[in-house]
Formats: sequence, structure tokens, C-alpha cells
Amino acid sequence: MVDYNLISDNDLYDMCNEGDEGAWQYTYNFILTICEWKKWNFAEPGELAQEVTLYLLGEAIKKVKEKNKFRNFVKVVTINKIKDYFRKTSSLMIEPLEKSVKNKRGEEFVWEYPDPEPTPDHPLILLEEVAIIDEAIKKLPQPCGSVVREYLNFKMGIYKDYKELSRVLKMPVPTISSRVSRCLKKLLQFKEIKQLRVYR
Repeated sequence: MVDYNLISDNDLYDMCNEGDEGAWQYTYNFILTICEWKKWNFAEPGELAQEVTLYLLGEAIKKVKEKNKFRNFVKVVTINKIKDYFRKTSSLMIEPLEKSVKNKRGEEFVWEYPDPEPTPDHPLILLEEVAIIDEAIKKLPQPCGSVVREYLNFKMGIYKDYKELSRVLKMPVPTISSRVSRCLKKLLQFKEIKQLRVYR
């Protein structure tokens, strides 16, 4: 049985291009994991994952320029589709609860109860942060760029455990921990990342 987690991006791209069902099922699950990230709070993440997969099947896969970065391409396409979704829905602002009350002098005014739910633009803010972090990672020297990117994929749940991450990065688990720590320190020194931390 093929373990698609161990297949290189080049081979995965070729298999998808040739219509390999297992490769497409793996790619769908990869997309679904991103859509299921709890901070997006999707009611039906599977629907969006299916939409992204169909988009890749139809035309987007032809736009891949670097086969050796196919998974990252799929991730970027998925994030862009999520952005589109939230842009469409962010206009549906939820009105705050209002109650008309009178003060001691008999003057009437409206008391607004804040909406306990996150504001509709909250996911868009998260996505902008993801985009800023992604651009910062590109500035890291190798192998730091790959280590940080795959570690963040692991934190999002794309990889089941450290063993799987170890196979992807081709380095032992103890090395990953020390390398991630060193590389994240470099990432945190970038001005744009420091600004993200200030405004949180």
C-alpha cells in the first residue's frame, strides 16, 4: 500500500496529473486538514475542501510552476479560497442586541450588548497574519525555511505526529526540536513578525 505522506512533491504532482485516485484522495485530505483548522470555525469544512479539490482538478493544477513545491501550492490555493469565502461572508454583519432603557431623569437611550461571537472580519485578520508569516518564512535561509514551514503544517494538524514530520523533513525527531527552536528564533527577529506580536 502506498504511503502518500512519504511521496515527494514531484511524484505527488505527477500522480495527480495522471489521475491517480489515491493521490487525489491524499490531496483532498491535505486540503481538508487546512479547512478544519479550528480558528476558521467552519460549520462544513468538507464542502470547501471539495470545492478546492474540484478547482485543482479543473484548472489550477496546470498553473503549477514548481512541481517540487506542489504541497505548498495546494496550501496557498486553499488559503486563497478561504479568503474568498470570508470576504463574501464578512459583509453579513451581525447586529448587536439592543435594549431601550431610561435613566433616573427619564431620558431614554439604547443600551447595546456586545456580540459574544468573534467579529466577521476575525478570520480575515488571521489570514492576513498567515500571509505575512508565509512571506517571512521565504526570507529564511535553508534548511530553516523548510523546517519552519513543515513544523507549522504539523501544528495545523497536517501531520499526525513527530514521526511523520521526521519522515517529511528527513531528520531524526531530537534534531527537529533543536532545529525548530533555532529557526523560530530567526523568524521572530524579522520586523514584520515583531509587529504582529505587538498588535496581538
